[in-house]
Amino acid sequence: MRYEDVFHIGIIVPDIERDMDEIARRFGVTFPDPPGHTEVRVRTGAGEAMATIRGAYSAEGPPWLEVIQAVPGTPWEAGDGSRIHHLGAFVDDLDDEVARLTAAGAEVEAMLDVTTGRLLTAAYVNSALGVRQELLPASLREGMLGRLQGAGGA
Repeated sequence: MRYEDVFHIGIIVPDIERDMDEIARRFGVTFPDPPGHTEVRVRTGAGEAMATIRGAYSAEGPPWLEVIQAVPGTPWEAGDGSRIHHLGAFVDDLDDEVARLTAAGAEVEAMLDVTTGRLLTAAYVNSALGVRQELLPASLREGMLGRLQGAGGA
């Protein structure tokens, strides 16, 4: 992963509507209203499950702020408050980057299959330090950045 490929910062929040408003006021960004939702198949060491993720990207970026409603029992847990969850980046080869990071001691926390008209696979990679990476295939860069830049973060 190259730092210049980081395009967003994911933040998990306990109450998406209330917390998007606070983040908007504090950081001078705007979010679409209402936040969107996506069905995600999550594969972890504990097995596979479906989850509904509610979230939104800020209109301002890069880097965009991605706010995600906490989902207990999934990689999107929040605890008592919000927290920075991940740095999201595009990588040229998802499998190679996951292999490189795991060889260096990181662990694959989850593989994500997101159905939004097509299948998207992403990986959450983490280590004992707890700074999570969300890795997305570079083939999605143009379309995703075009939507973020053209649709005000929707």
